[in-house]
Amino acid sequence: MNVNLWNINILGIGFMLVFSAFTAASFMESIVFKDYGKHGITIETGFHSLAVIYGVLGVSNWFAPAIVNKLGSRLSLILSVLPNIGFIFSMYEPYQWSIFLCSTLLGLGGGVLWTANGEVIARNSPGDTKPRNTGIFWSWFNMSALVGNTFLYFQLGNAETISDSNRHTIYLVLGGFSVTGLLSFILLKNTPTPIGDGDFTEEPSPWQPIKDGMRFAVSSNMGLLYGAFIFTGLSLNFWSSVYIVIIGNVFPKRNYLALAGILIGLGQVSSGFIWSVLTYKIGRRGVLLCTTVVCCTAFTLVYLAFPSDAATTQEARAQGVPIIASNIYLSLFVALLLGLGDGGFNVTIYATLGQLWEDAPAPAFAVFKFVQGILATAAFLYCGDLLLPYQLLILGLACVIGCIFFLILDYKCALQSEYEVLPDSTQRANSGTKQFYEELEQPLMQTDP
Repeated sequence: MNVNLWNINILGIGFMLVFSAFTAASFMESIVFKDYGKHGITIETGFHSLAVIYGVLGVSNWFAPAIVNKLGSRLSLILSVLPNIGFIFSMYEPYQWSIFLCSTLLGLGGGVLWTANGEVIARNSPGDTKPRNTGIFWSWFNMSALVGNTFLYFQLGNAETISDSNRHTIYLVLGGFSVTGLLSFILLKNTPTPIGDGDFTEEPSPWQPIKDGMRFAVSSNMGLLYGAFIFTGLSLNFWSSVYIVIIGNVFPKRNYLALAGILIGLGQVSSGFIWSVLTYKIGRRGVLLCTTVVCCTAFTLVYLAFPSDAATTQEARAQGVPIIASNIYLSLFVALLLGLGDGGFNVTIYATLGQLWEDAPAPAFAVFKFVQGILATAAFLYCGDLLLPYQLLILGLACVIGCIFFLILDYKCALQSEYEVLPDSTQRANSGTKQFYEELEQPLMQTDP
């Protein structure tokens, strides 16, 4: 195996291990804290912890390229995983001060982690190998949504609460995943510098991404995308935490939480293939309309099948009565729809940003991740107090409004020939994502540090 392929596979394995741990830990955080109930820790501590993570992450994206440029990609990867390890081990015996400190550091490290990832892929993808290498990385990375939650499913068994001993085992194993991921980054090899790359170039100002981002942020085209950005932030809050809490507050078995996480992961993993195939048949506008229908269907089913206090109750179980009887099979189907819908919106956004700002995509993606992170933070702050029907109403309105404004942008750009809405938009979407990696910014699942 040559050096480039070695590095891409090691990078993918490392990210799979790190995010197997983080995804499972963040999914379970609020329910774990509810069952813990010591040292002032409550279910809202989990929501607020995630608010800190995504709020800090949204800001850190602006400065991460300068940090990676100073430290190099391998050292940046290693150092940025340390907060992830600290965050997971902090839940072994949680205290408020340690949870929020580690959440802040995790948000800071998340931007650096994904930026360094982009540099490794770019440097190890000479010539026409970028599509292959990006595919290899995502094949490894997408497994993270399944590995961690599969472990949780078997570890939790039929337990109705997460005991101290069970919590200790869970976070020791998940912490071990992260440590192993960190150690794998040490195995990355130096990549030969291509001819011309050694020439002297002036080091870019750390403020330049912010200046470029501010310029893009006030453009009319970007303004039409804000609705979709806002929805993805609110959706991130719902599928990554609130829906897991809802299931935990309604159904007694804690391994149902892991099953929901697995189905959400399957929805997100399969969304890229499903929406790509449909793009060839019905175009991007049709795909976004279908995605909106999927999301609104999921929200409607949640409204019908869960009581209004399912997301906010402080009792062991929700006390309200749903419109239709809660059913775990329906709940798992909804989890799959949530993953499909969120993935569809993100894929569409990535394709659009990669085309409209093809020459300089990094600042455009930084604006997207900043808006998404801030809205996710706001949602995590109110979701512990706002009754479920109102949360679903906000999500539904944001979804429809985001779709409408995107369609306006799509129609406007088609008229102006800024880009073409053709069946090969999937290929251009992949091109935009790859260039995004080359520009050292953060990809889709992100949503996760």
